[in-house]
Amino acid sequence: MTHQPPPLVVDLHRSGRTLIVPPALTVLEALENEGVTIDSMCRAGLCGTCETIALSGTGTRPDCYPHPLRLCTTAPGTLTHLVLDL
Repeated sequence: MTHQPPPLVVDLHRSGRTLIVPPALTVLEALENEGVTIDSMCRAGLCGTCETIALSGTGTRPDCYPHPLRLCTTAPGTLTHLVLDL
């Protein structure tokens, strides 16, 4: 039996929106599906075009915030809640 991580709850700080990112998607894909435009190029975490500031998060070290986060490689897993500066 394959274990899937729980969905990732993403709060967009500036717009006040909340998204639920299912395990099959990255945060970038979920944002695009909801009509949020994010600059992106490589979709592999290499170019940094989709980098956004994460203001807070749970499921990882809470003292790491704020910090840049590449949305194209961020997906449900070790994170359960994320607040982005969007």
